[in-house]
Amino acid sequence: MKYLKLKLLVLFLLISVVNIHLYAQKEKCLVTSLKEHSNEVHSLAFSPDGKQFISGSKDETIKIWDVSTFQVINTLQRHYATIYELEYSTNGNFFISGGDKTINIWDKDGTYVKSLSGHTTAVWSVGISKNDQYLVSGSFDNNFRLWDITEGKTIHTFENNKKSILAVAFSKANNLIACGSKDGSIEIYTFDNFDLIHTFSGHASNVYSLAFSNDGKYLASSSRGNNIRVWNLETMDIFHVLTNHERSVMSIKFSKDDRYLVSGSYDASVKLWDVKHGEEIYTFLGHSLPVNDIDISFDNKYIISGSSDNTINVWEINPEILIDYYFAKEFQQDIDASNLFDDKKPSESRAEYKERQLRAEKFKTDLLQKYIIQLSKSE
Repeated sequence: MKYLKLKLLVLFLLISVVNIHLYAQKEKCLVTSLKEHSNEVHSLAFSPDGKQFISGSKDETIKIWDVSTFQVINTLQRHYATIYELEYSTNGNFFISGGDKTINIWDKDGTYVKSLSGHTTAVWSVGISKNDQYLVSGSFDNNFRLWDITEGKTIHTFENNKKSILAVAFSKANNLIACGSKDGSIEIYTFDNFDLIHTFSGHASNVYSLAFSNDGKYLASSSRGNNIRVWNLETMDIFHVLTNHERSVMSIKFSKDDRYLVSGSYDASVKLWDVKHGEEIYTFLGHSLPVNDIDISFDNKYIISGSSDNTINVWEINPEILIDYYFAKEFQQDIDASNLFDDKKPSESRAEYKERQLRAEKFKTDLLQKYIIQLSKSE
């Protein structure tokens, strides 16, 4: 009897392992999982031309990746602690890294240019102006700084008497600067005279990430809570509250066309949102530990996510998931009207049913293409 129970237990475990494996294979959007870092991945950024991306890790290295092959082009090591932030310049000619107490400037090929020093604790966040001349940075110390990149020096320190500044952002559309702190507040400053023009309240604590929309109309913020807030900068009021994550949201980014918002969370998931409607389009599952940073390519083709599981996942924004969100009803009506997807009829031979299945497959492919074109026209 004990032997039988043992066999049943082993069989159950085997079935469980198989089921987990099969479930893991169901994520149709996962292109590849990159495991070149030896420790947690905390920062990511796509280059503006979409040809490469960069990643920063707790292993103190920055890696430059080729998007066409997903292979490492170069590995850089100059920081002596976790690289918490990476951002490309607007023109893509250089990128910024922040981690220990310093901010490093690199040419796009990885050649070291200079360091900016002044923060007394770890640099958590950076943002670059539209003309690539200025940089704003946030740190665990009680201020955040504006830098002249060419001169390599601080030109203004914002003394806001807050706790640690965990998130900063620079609006490329209207030269506004935002900072979010551990007390949950978000402050908006002008670049011209550094005046505080508005304070947003709504997060209970720790604002982890800020992102301006590219048209300058919105500011998205995420926090230790499980929600994302999208603020209307024209009315200075809340536009959307996105609540589908189960734990802290660590990173948010707008797509280049401002149609989508991408988020990565401590719940190990990545989500794609529709900005206009404030609704979730899709959840990408594949990491086993918290997602620390995400980015979306300029052509809306890929999402990259870096995790505490030491991996970078590359996701394809499969057109089918967009069609399922934007045209689900119309798509299903076309499928039903075709009569090609019905069960095998008693009057059909196997050869006839197989031939109908082939026609159904082609019909679905053509139909997907039709709605992909329609989706691109509506952007």
